[in-house]
Amino acid sequence: MHWIDILIVAVYMIGLIYMGYRLSKGMKTQQDYFVGGRSVAMFPIALSIAATTISANSFIGGPGWSYNSGLMAFMLNFSIPLVLAVTLSVFLPFFYNLRVTSIYEYIEMRLGNKSRLLVVLGFLASNIIQVGSFLFIPSLVIQQFTGWSLTTVVPIVVAVAIIYTLLGGIKAVIWTDAVQMFVLWGGLIATIVIALKGLNMGFFEAMSVAKQEGKLAALDPSFDIKLENGVWVALIGGFFMWLKYFATDQTQTQRMFSAKSVADVKRSLCISGFVMNITYFLFMLIGVLLFVFFGGREFDNSNNMMITFIADNIPIGVLGLIIAGVFASAMSSVDSVLNSVTTVFVKDIYETYVTKGKEASLKVSMVFTLVFGVLLIGFTLLAFSGTTASILQVVGSYLSYFSGSILALFVLAMFTSKANDKGVAAGFILGIAITIYIGKLGLVNWLWNYPLGFLITFIIGFLASLVFNGQQKDNFKEFTFKGQRAMLIAKGKTNEEDGTSILPGVIDKYTYILIGFFVIQAIILALIQF
Repeated sequence: MHWIDILIVAVYMIGLIYMGYRLSKGMKTQQDYFVGGRSVAMFPIALSIAATTISANSFIGGPGWSYNSGLMAFMLNFSIPLVLAVTLSVFLPFFYNLRVTSIYEYIEMRLGNKSRLLVVLGFLASNIIQVGSFLFIPSLVIQQFTGWSLTTVVPIVVAVAIIYTLLGGIKAVIWTDAVQMFVLWGGLIATIVIALKGLNMGFFEAMSVAKQEGKLAALDPSFDIKLENGVWVALIGGFFMWLKYFATDQTQTQRMFSAKSVADVKRSLCISGFVMNITYFLFMLIGVLLFVFFGGREFDNSNNMMITFIADNIPIGVLGLIIAGVFASAMSSVDSVLNSVTTVFVKDIYETYVTKGKEASLKVSMVFTLVFGVLLIGFTLLAFSGTTASILQVVGSYLSYFSGSILALFVLAMFTSKANDKGVAAGFILGIAITIYIGKLGLVNWLWNYPLGFLITFIIGFLASLVFNGQQKDNFKEFTFKGQRAMLIAKGKTNEEDGTSILPGVIDKYTYILIGFFVIQAIILALIQF
């Protein structure tokens, strides 16, 4: 790397740390650290939600996937607008009204400590797997350009994320994510422009070549259950995968809990839906363009395709911007997971089993952030250094074994009055075990593991609850979807000052906007393909 590129990346890193420092002013309590005093503005939350979802996996692994599979790789995100429509109408108003810090606090309110502990362990495992992949990608890039080993690069990447997360808490995470989205877009646009310039042909001519090679065919309605990213597995399997992530995962809900109001939560989700899918589509488009650029050249490791392009074709100065973009997409995910994992560990484990309900201090909360950062270094080096598949596929297949069960646990708690702690806990354990067994048989595409895990866990959890028939908590109905609606209506508290409904289950303009976006998205993909 030229010293100019190194300087650009260094200034970017220092800028992130400085932002964390500036945002640390006024942070005095655990609530400030975890949910920003519930006062964070709507627009940065929207960008933070998008940035966390996109990650460096999309910057490097996304084009690598579409290089091989064409625009069909975009289908992984196909259902996101529908998922966000359900999330902002049903789940998030429900959880926001409870005023919890960790979403898993709700599970004990409704069911009990057994189910809460199990879902917390599932969350911790899934997010350590995810964030390890977020670290692996930028580390590969730095290794390519510096020659440093992963054992040197990974600790450096983690250290920067830890420092500004420790300094500013969730506010630093959200605001740096917002800034990093702009850096990411800069790198993305620069890559597209340079790729087109190197092709010596216009954009539409390049698309014509890609179409002849079958790279623009995104919609495959085949009922083949092993098909990767077909319409049905993307719509159904993807729906369950993303619903678990946006509606019941602390990594995303913590941002929403930081908002000033339910109205801001809904606006944030609506904006983030557009930002996420448009940005992700552009990453897929890069992979298609580079397939034409490289003339269909084969790569031993799909993750190396984008890295090779960057190394061989990006000029001095622009290279620094591209690498800063990779860091932007990586850090926006690493910082988010660090903060949310710390929140869950402190609220759901430390305060529950160690301090017995006494709130942990700000200092203790920050120490756990540091501890989890160190653990992530070790996991990344052990789990991902040998993979040759797209990192998106690797991580998705790992998570598919227990994410459906996590979603089922929440649905049982919210929408059934029969669910109890022992029954749901039994369903959760058996559901994961059976899903792993089915998944290892290789009978279906890994995305089907999400709805399968959900259905198995829901059925077993419900039936086991009938068998155990344990005594419910006196006020359990207040913590069901139906019960919360009835309580708010009885108290006359159905709207905020701006007229936005705070009742879960109300379909409003934000819901319709996202559904409309989904329809437009499908039409565009069909027009491109045919």
